[in-house]
Amino acid sequence: MAAEGLEGAAKALGHTIRVETQGSVGAQNALTPEEVAAADLVLIAADTQVDLSRFGGKRVFLSGTKPAINDGRALVARALAEAKPQGEAQGDAQATASPATGRKQLTGPYKHLMTGVSFMLPFTVAGGLLIALAFALGGIYAYDDAHRDTLAGALFQIGGKAALALMVPALAGYIAYSIADRPGIAPGMIGGMIASQLQAGFLGGIVAGFVAGYSVAWLNRVLKLPRTLEGLKPVLILPVLGALITGLALIYVAGGPVAAALAWLTEFLRGLQGSAAILLGLVIGGMMAFDMGGPVNKAAYAFSTGLLASQVYSPMVAAMVAGMTPPLGLALAAGTVVTAVALRLLKRPALA
Repeated sequence: MAAEGLEGAAKALGHTIRVETQGSVGAQNALTPEEVAAADLVLIAADTQVDLSRFGGKRVFLSGTKPAINDGRALVARALAEAKPQGEAQGDAQATASPATGRKQLTGPYKHLMTGVSFMLPFTVAGGLLIALAFALGGIYAYDDAHRDTLAGALFQIGGKAALALMVPALAGYIAYSIADRPGIAPGMIGGMIASQLQAGFLGGIVAGFVAGYSVAWLNRVLKLPRTLEGLKPVLILPVLGALITGLALIYVAGGPVAAALAWLTEFLRGLQGSAAILLGLVIGGMMAFDMGGPVNKAAYAFSTGLLASQVYSPMVAAMVAGMTPPLGLALAAGTVVTAVALRLLKRPALA
């Protein structure tokens, strides 16, 4: 309704307008950099925070959606009179600008994968720590029937059977979210759960996330509904159709081959002995310490974390050891330097 109000008001006042909408199905009719560069004025009517970084140097006016709906002409006229260069814009709504960091932003499938991994990590951390606490209280067999009614058994159930069980669905759901926004979450998580049931593990979760995300994004583009029915897309049409496509794709097409591939990978890693295991540890460790939080580090960590769902732990051991080595080395080096300086100062003869 706000978009229609602005379009009608601009047309009535003799102005050309291009409206981008951002809702529960993501951005639609997104502005191109060329259109932003050619604009004389940027009018933002939103009730949530909006990133202004792409409007640097443009005259910007901020407002809520209500003025655009109730009196679009007055809002456009006010924006033309009061808009200020980006960074000074004031209005009826608050906005936020993201400063340029100079670092290249992640794009494409890698960005989507890393989004899924970042949302999966809290489940991994919470589950792992609770399992460790269960073992500390009840011993290595805290998961057996003898500890069912104990605190250790409860902690293991929370960590191992709940938190870690959600790893793959969370991975798939937020890969899909990165691609298709909120409508992709349900199909992605449903696909991730199916992947877990098919024993496809984290590889199946990755496949499910991309299938769900791209299928929902495609459906969102091709399904054109009357404006009165647009509200059904993010809560009914896209989740249902996306879940159907993702589920059928996994059950009848991708699930079996991916599960077989994961089973082979699991047995291969479990069978590594001697120099082969050392080589794997060196590769993962080198990747972890290569850029400390960069893409190579994240790829190694995602691989190691994903294998936890298949009860393959040796890659994570290498990842953890290698990840801790550089900061410990820096701390040791700094301590050595401080100690050397202190000793030199102590040995210096006192001035008369």
